[in-house]
Amino acid sequence: MAGYAKRALTFCRLFPGSQNFARAGAPHTGTCTQTARLSGGSATLVDKGVLVDGSQLILHNESRYLCRCSDCFGGTSNQPLHTNDYTNIKISHVEGIKDHFLSVSWDDGHSGIVPISETGAYGNGYKRTPSSRYYDLSLRKNAVQTFWDTPTNEVIKRFEYSDVADDSDKLKEFLAHFMQYGLAFLFNTPQEPDDLLKILYNLKITPYWDNMFGILSKVSFQRDPTNQAFNNQRLAAHTDMPYYTQTPSAYFFHCVANELDGGESFWSDTFSAVKHIRDTEPDKYDLLTTILVPFRQYPKEWHMAGRYPTVELMGDDIYRVRDCCFVIDTYQFLRDYDAETRERWWQAYRTLRLLMEDPARTVQQKLGAGDLVLIDNWRVQHGRNAFSVGGAGGRRAMEVAYIEWSHVQNRLLKME
Repeated sequence: MAGYAKRALTFCRLFPGSQNFARAGAPHTGTCTQTARLSGGSATLVDKGVLVDGSQLILHNESRYLCRCSDCFGGTSNQPLHTNDYTNIKISHVEGIKDHFLSVSWDDGHSGIVPISETGAYGNGYKRTPSSRYYDLSLRKNAVQTFWDTPTNEVIKRFEYSDVADDSDKLKEFLAHFMQYGLAFLFNTPQEPDDLLKILYNLKITPYWDNMFGILSKVSFQRDPTNQAFNNQRLAAHTDMPYYTQTPSAYFFHCVANELDGGESFWSDTFSAVKHIRDTEPDKYDLLTTILVPFRQYPKEWHMAGRYPTVELMGDDIYRVRDCCFVIDTYQFLRDYDAETRERWWQAYRTLRLLMEDPARTVQQKLGAGDLVLIDNWRVQHGRNAFSVGGAGGRRAMEVAYIEWSHVQNRLLKME
């Protein structure tokens, strides 16, 4: 077997006493005392750890947590085999560099190998190293996302379902496009009722995210609707289920039939709007990121509620937006904050809403049978124009399946 565990064990046996490396200096004394050089780079033992190629410092304790020898790391689980405390462990000797690894010994007597590249850290023989672009997109890093305030041809790019289902490169392109722009369109998908779950099964994007609407939510006109989505009026731009502790991060919106007049769908990029507010009106941005907005959903059969900021950050990155104007609990809001705070927040919120409802900033399409949109529910708001009912024949039937972001991430990265 040429698996990772065997290769790691080979490295542990290879480096001690090897003639492949030149060593200089004396045992570690707390300053720069030893350098191992090879055509592929150098490793220098310094006070805080080991300096690789003069730029990457690996701390002493980090080096031990990183050890990839077969005694320390599971080659099939890709997890450390121990949970020891290595806080006071220090590297005592540097052997050299070979094939993405640094061979070292520690002052507790252990010898092993430390990865100094992504291939060494993750490329264990049966998993390819994910590209940094796909990885960063999957982590929702703003630096690799494309915010859009006007829809361009690239934003609304459409993918043929059969291409995406049959070609892993096309599927990667589709998922990466979704993560970059917040939505991605498929066409010519199967269009019978319940086909959406079959589509996700074919794309291997599972498991589904169960919720109070069910694994497969069917959206069609109801005379006495339990949710605004089920009437025929215009549906304001919104994100779904902001009252959930973990609001659904992504969902597939599948058109089974759209034969009535009206009912065009539209989408807006909240991240672009929030960035605009942050750049032009920082006081309003602060309110949107700090004031906890109460949401409440209480149809006949269930009752859910939560309090969250409209805009959530991850460091300095815009990470998640929760906004559904028809489930804001205004009565609870006036109990939570004084009138002055509420007035300032409503002004900030109105600024966001005007941007989200601006037709110039929205993608608008009337979906046809077999069209499918994958939507980032933490970023892109969606809405619907009013449509006619009561005419001769015709129907409007949509199906929705929610999916955890991590499962979309898994599908993208495991193909790498």
